[in-house]
Amino acid sequence: MNGGREKLKLLWQDKRSWKIRLPLAALCALAYAFTFFIFGPCEIYAQNAQEMSFSFSVLLKVMIPVGILVFAALLGILFLLRGKIFNLAVSFLFAGTLAGYLQGNFWNTYHGALTGDAVKWQQYKVPMLINCAVWLFVFAAVFFLLYLSRRIWTKGLKLVCVIMVGAQVIALISVAAGKGSNRLWEAGQEEQGLTKDGIYEVAGEKNVIVFLLDRLDNQYMDAALEKYPELEEGLHGFTYYHDFTGSYANTRPSITYLLTGVQHDYAVPWEDYFHRAWTEQVYPLLPDIHEAGYQTKVYTDCGYVFGQPRDVSDFVDNVRDIGKKKIRRVPLLVNMLDLSFYRYAPEAMKPYFQIGTSDLNDIVVAEKEDGENELFTVDDAVFWRGYRDKGLTVDTEGKGSFIFYHLNGAHDPFTMNADAEPADSTRDEQIVGNFRMIFRYMEDLKEKGLYDDTTIIITADHGRPPKSTGDLSGISESRVSTLMIKPAGKETKDPMKISDKQVCQDNLRASIAGYFGLEGDYGRTIESIGETEQMTRILWMRTEGKGADKMYTFQIRGDANDFSNWKVIGEITMQYKGI
Repeated sequence: MNGGREKLKLLWQDKRSWKIRLPLAALCALAYAFTFFIFGPCEIYAQNAQEMSFSFSVLLKVMIPVGILVFAALLGILFLLRGKIFNLAVSFLFAGTLAGYLQGNFWNTYHGALTGDAVKWQQYKVPMLINCAVWLFVFAAVFFLLYLSRRIWTKGLKLVCVIMVGAQVIALISVAAGKGSNRLWEAGQEEQGLTKDGIYEVAGEKNVIVFLLDRLDNQYMDAALEKYPELEEGLHGFTYYHDFTGSYANTRPSITYLLTGVQHDYAVPWEDYFHRAWTEQVYPLLPDIHEAGYQTKVYTDCGYVFGQPRDVSDFVDNVRDIGKKKIRRVPLLVNMLDLSFYRYAPEAMKPYFQIGTSDLNDIVVAEKEDGENELFTVDDAVFWRGYRDKGLTVDTEGKGSFIFYHLNGAHDPFTMNADAEPADSTRDEQIVGNFRMIFRYMEDLKEKGLYDDTTIIITADHGRPPKSTGDLSGISESRVSTLMIKPAGKETKDPMKISDKQVCQDNLRASIAGYFGLEGDYGRTIESIGETEQMTRILWMRTEGKGADKMYTFQIRGDANDFSNWKVIGEITMQYKGI
């Protein structure tokens, strides 16, 4: 018994005074708190400022106090420890900080962009095991250094902590005060926003309504039609264009290109592209519709389509001043820490911190008197709950309207079942849920006597994403988007028709202009193209994977469903990637 007490005493005995132990404890606690709670979230914000609805200054106000609290808590705990227990605790903290720092900067495996897609973690078993071994090596090295020489261990830990913190401080100052830092400080400061104004209101005449279902590849659509035959019954009067190509492989810039015709070559930051696209449009579709006297409403994620709301406020009617925005600080803290630890955690722990960009949407709200958020974000469950609560209304005074709804469609995560109810689901069920929402909307149009005179377009921004191979081999199959159109005046008793016309987003844009009788050279409409006419189309697709920075220009001659008709005619290195 006495021997056990003596051993415990030896663990606690320490000839070093607290004044000697304190600097080492403080440096290790500072390196941990600054790396994971301040620098990590700040750098992630800076790299993705375009997607952030809150400002950088708000982030600092949240993260700096949290970082200070973590630093103080760790320092307080280490201050109470002595002897070998102190050495072991400091070694563990330092090793975790060093391994995390190396992980975030050098060791991460590419798992795809955080767009909500499910990651098949079982495919990463070998990288996880290797990564785990590397982490264990770092820990073993630190503890072995302690065993060899406490003096060298002390100096080594202090030096590495100073280097880690110093490098990150310099990097943070460069980001916050260097060239282009104005973009960082301007992000999230917009006084205008894309609101839900008029979201369930149609005009008393001449409506053109677009339901864009994200990532609805025609292979997904075909599978849903086969599994759920009732879908075809609801699509009487529609023509399913089975050979419709998009423009890009991602939501951004696909929707912007569809509505403006402005290409993105990834040579400039996203905010510059969006500003140019909406102020120097090749095809000013929305301004022309608005100028012709029609209401123009677009419901999508603003940062993925418009960038700055002020650039479209003159011709998008649901953009307006929103007054003071409310910042939900707890979701901000939780989500930014999830992103930080997703970056710095070992591979085996990353599944616990994975989030999607959509998780950042509800951090900033502009609340009405009843507490409802006025700002629109793509959330099918929220959209449908609001529709069921409020129903479809009619503006009898307007000349007509163009309404564009962006729904989650075939995009992960799958959070809606086939009955359009929130649930853990599958792609097929979520697609069916979206279509049942659309069918209910169509039934309400029929009840109000507006359906026959309404043009309804069901489409996608892009098809299936490339495989994450990091090179051109990930684009080895055709990717064809879904397009279904029910023109105004179409006999709705006719069964759904399948067309093999070779059409693309450029033709869809021209058709929308034609539905409103707009003047100007919008190009060939879908209706003007012959059923068997051979067309040449262009599609830009980027590679996915770690280190991937190439975008390829594909020329498609003939049936796009046949990949042998796809030919690479251009290749560029992307300077600004993003998702």
